[in-house]
Amino acid sequence: MQRLQTGVLALSMAVVLGGSTGCLSTRKFTRNEVKASSDALTAQMNTQNEKTQGQIKETQDSINLVNNRVAGVDQRVTTVDQRVTGVDGKVADLDGRTTASVNGLKTDVSGVNAKTEATTRSLTSLDQKFQNRNNYEVTSTKNVLFAFDSATLAKDATGPLDEVAELAKTNPDAILVLEGHTDGTGDKEYNMKLGERRIEAVRRYLAVDKGVPVYKIEQVSFGAEKPIAPNDSKEGRIQNRAVTLSILAPSATASNR
Repeated sequence: MQRLQTGVLALSMAVVLGGSTGCLSTRKFTRNEVKASSDALTAQMNTQNEKTQGQIKETQDSINLVNNRVAGVDQRVTTVDQRVTGVDGKVADLDGRTTASVNGLKTDVSGVNAKTEATTRSLTSLDQKFQNRNNYEVTSTKNVLFAFDSATLAKDATGPLDEVAELAKTNPDAILVLEGHTDGTGDKEYNMKLGERRIEAVRRYLAVDKGVPVYKIEQVSFGAEKPIAPNDSKEGRIQNRAVTLSILAPSATASNR
């Protein structure tokens, strides 16, 4: 633009000079030159403008492309942020569940420990009660007689059994030992089974009718192998048809240890 003004000024001066000399041809030539110069400058300016507009368009296209890329990156960042937020929520939920589970486990462990301590105390108490279990002594003995070749309890047998049951229930450490006997008549194996049936009749009465705990009752059948009295007399054989009930309790000496 500065060069254009300078050229116009020079041409104007030339025209003025030409006018002063009065040369018409020079004026016409000058006008032509000015017009040609003006057209050239205009064409040059148009070309420059076209180049500038092209550069501006390219620059704007580049800016638009960059903006689109930035927008895409922003969108991906937003998506990542949303995912991270979701993961954070899941992690927080998992932390809450883990804390609840840990607290529940602590409660369960506390309960187990309490039960273990209670069991330990019970076992200690039980061990204290039975630490002298081999130091028992017989505190009472009763014989219940049966008829020949019979395992049926007689009516008059319930009196001694009632006494034994009462003693067994009032003494928590007492043990009942039932021994089955027969006379020497008959087969050895048969007598052993007969002694077992007699024991079972006594045991059933004590446990079912009198409520004696079955774990307090020990039993063994001797048949004719361990007679109460000699089998060479009628009176002796009658005595041998029996179940002997022995009440065992910890000895006083062992209890005081």
